Amino acid sequence: MRTAGWICAILVALTGCASRTDDDAPLAGIGIALTNAGFEAAPGADGAIEGWSLSQHAGPVSYKTGIDRRVHAKGAASFRIERIREQVYGAIEQTVPIAAQAGHTIELSAKMKTEHVGPAGWQLTLTFTGGVPNPVHEATPLSGTQDFRTVTIRTRVPPGAQQAQFGAALLDSGTAWLDDVNLRVVD
Repeated sequence: MRTAGWICAILVALTGCASRTDDDAPLAGIGIALTNAGFEAAPGADGAIEGWSLSQHAGPVSYKTGIDRRVHAKGAASFRIERIREQVYGAIEQTVPIAAQAGHTIELSAKMKTEHVGPAGWQLTLTFTGGVPNPVHEATPLSGTQDFRTVTIRTRVPPGAQQAQFGAALLDSGTAWLDDVNLRVVD
């Protein structure tokens, strides 16, 4: 019994949660639930990607998009986008509730890959909505041909923010991939 008490004391000291309730637990290190963050779910009959929406600037369809089971950073699939005609941008996005994280710093990360992408690049973006100024937070775009690399955006959630809209935009020619998207509270 004495050994079990000693082990419990060490676990409590390491986790720092002996007397904490769910109401006062810190948010740091907590992941924010995303839908199909690794693009593992099979696409719908119409090619829809569960949890994600696709868009482009305007005009006729200018991108081939879909789940790629041959190229991936983690798991068995990734999202692939290829520009097939001149266009300003093609994007994939997801929106999640964020009000509970107001005032905290969050980090959006994703594995991104490019093949023959023009200089405007393949860019990770994050925007807050819900009655707050919502400047777009943008990572440095990737261009040329690059293997998967982790791209991150770290920013504070403004008071009053209701949702976080995040994703990636292909702003030039070429083909790009997105995989292993994560959103977490860092402080």
